[in-house]
Amino acid sequence: MLAQLGASVIRVGVDWPWMQPAAGEINGDAAEFYSALTQTARGAGVSLQFALLEREVPKWFDNEGGFADAKWAGHWWPRWVQVCAESFGDDVGGWVPIDHPMSVANRLFPNDPRRHGEVLDTVVTAWRDAWRILRGGPPVSTSFGLEIVRPVDQTIPAEHNAKRLDQIRFRLWFQALRDGTASIPGRADREVADLAGSFDVLGVMVRHENDTLGLLHRAVDEVELTGKPLTVTYALPTGRDADRELAVERFGHQIVEAATGLPLETAFVTPTFDLVGDERGIITRDRDLKDSGRMLFGTPTP
Repeated sequence: MLAQLGASVIRVGVDWPWMQPAAGEINGDAAEFYSALTQTARGAGVSLQFALLEREVPKWFDNEGGFADAKWAGHWWPRWVQVCAESFGDDVGGWVPIDHPMSVANRLFPNDPRRHGEVLDTVVTAWRDAWRILRGGPPVSTSFGLEIVRPVDQTIPAEHNAKRLDQIRFRLWFQALRDGTASIPGRADREVADLAGSFDVLGVMVRHENDTLGLLHRAVDEVELTGKPLTVTYALPTGRDADRELAVERFGHQIVEAATGLPLETAFVTPTFDLVGDERGIITRDRDLKDSGRMLFGTPTP
């Protein structure tokens, strides 16, 4: 359906808990499903990108510490990436090792800056480890959640918190990609081998469509892109589809303007289809294209 609508690139999250229900174990049904999916995409003329970590991790991984335990994560995360590379690397069009990496720390320790920083440090290393395994194959894309950070009020704690969030969203990841240094608030900067330049495509995700152009320019300036393409993903808002249609239209205007001066290669929206309890998609669960979808694909209303 998406191919017929004109989509040329589709990003799919690989369900880690389903693929690896136990440590070192592979679910054959899940592996077969994703292999069949790559063949279907190829037959439809669509390039498929696999995201290896979105929100959920296996319970067995989390129960032993997950990304809160650097040693545990350093043992099992690379093995998961290796499984995906060996299983699907010849068929996918690209990789997104970690989607919105700050969300990993937000899920575990949203209100503990020290532990939050420890997890971020582990995730930086996890990104580097994934790059070491995946580089040289299908392009590796980042997916950093970006937004303009403003203090919630005029108090000093609010200003300090906004400064910390801005450093995490921008300086941490972009400095890491630029010169290989992990700079996390409250922790000493550290150099990480093979971290500098550890991406093929600079991908960012935005939640406020009107900020798209400014955030793309800031991302490019921070990383100092040289010959590498740029992608942007728009996380669709909740609410009525009529409002979402207007938001998609504004997003479209922003990316058209961005494409005139930046190496913008691809624009995504997420989610594409409505999910149980989440009806932000541009297509219903019954596979009916919404007005927001018609706006995105330029399909006239019947």
